[in-house]
Amino acid sequence: MTNSNVVTTLKKVLKVKKITYKTLADELAMSESGVKKLLTGKDISLTRVEQITRLLGLSLADLFQLADEAEVKNVRLSPKQESALFENNLLFRIYWFLAVEEKPLDTIKKLEKISADQLQKNLLKLENLDLIKIGKNQRIVSVHKGLFRWASDGPLVKKLNHEWSENTLKKVLNQKNSNESLHRLSYLRLSEKSKNQFYDRLNELVNEFARLSQREKNRFADRDLTPISSLIAVANSGFI
Repeated sequence: MTNSNVVTTLKKVLKVKKITYKTLADELAMSESGVKKLLTGKDISLTRVEQITRLLGLSLADLFQLADEAEVKNVRLSPKQESALFENNLLFRIYWFLAVEEKPLDTIKKLEKISADQLQKNLLKLENLDLIKIGKNQRIVSVHKGLFRWASDGPLVKKLNHEWSENTLKKVLNQKNSNESLHRLSYLRLSEKSKNQFYDRLNELVNEFARLSQREKNRFADRDLTPISSLIAVANSGFI
């Protein structure tokens, strides 16, 4: 979690609670310009953060949790990690189930129809690649936690983008029950400014529901959550 992300979260909470910079300045015995500088800089102290959270009726833990949920981290796999996951489909699937879907080991074993020994060998491979840590009593901790996306133009991400996009579209087009999926084609003619706003809003919408997904997986039992795969594609051209 970065300082900038904490400050961004603070500003969002201030806005939600309708607390102005002037009100905050009065409470902190600072000038309004000083508060503005504080919340636009990169070096806000923990003491100041704690003072502001108290005024907001939050604890530091509450703020850090909100900031962590809000942050979509870009994760860059090393060439060694990406090569291993690209070349070994079983290894990749086990890593995906652990890091993204957070499934228990017994469930992964059943899904992949592998023995305990096979699972253990792959877990050790993932640990040697610094993708997971194996603790006491086989407690698995993924190195990449929370909201993250792989930032890479390597073979693994290219393969996933291509295959999963095709598979998702096929599932939607072959779905007989319209209530089980969503598919919409739109032809638009927009100015450059409006086009960029369109892209930004789509990204914001995806990130908003990604954060909601993070919260809900901690509030609901797995059986009460519906897995959803989404594909958003926009091309700067017409259909014909």
